[in-house]
Amino acid sequence: MIQRAIRANAAKGMYDEAQRLLSKLLEIAPDDSNYSRTKWRFAAELVKTAVVQQKRAVAVNIATAAETLINPAHLTSAEFELMARAKGDLTLL
Repeated sequence: MIQRAIRANAAKGMYDEAQRLLSKLLEIAPDDSNYSRTKWRFAAELVKTAVVQQKRAVAVNIATAAETLINPAHLTSAEFELMARAKGDLTLL
C-alpha cells in the first residue's frame, strides 16, 4: 500500500510526500533480502519517474536514500545494473 501511495504522489509531482513515504518504506524489514531487492527495484523505478518529470534533485535523493538504507549484500548484479541505468538517465538531462 505504501508503494501505491508513493507512485500516486510521484505521478502528481508531489515528490516531498513521496520521499517521506519512501524513507518509511526503506526502513521496513532491513534484514529481509528478498524485500530489499523489491525496494531497490522500486527506488530505481522512482528515479526513472523523476527523471522523466525532470526532477533531477529528487532522483538523486531517491537513489542516495536507496543506496544508504538498503543492504548491498542483499542485492544481485541485476539490481545494481537496474539502478545504474536509472542513474545513467540523470546524466542525460
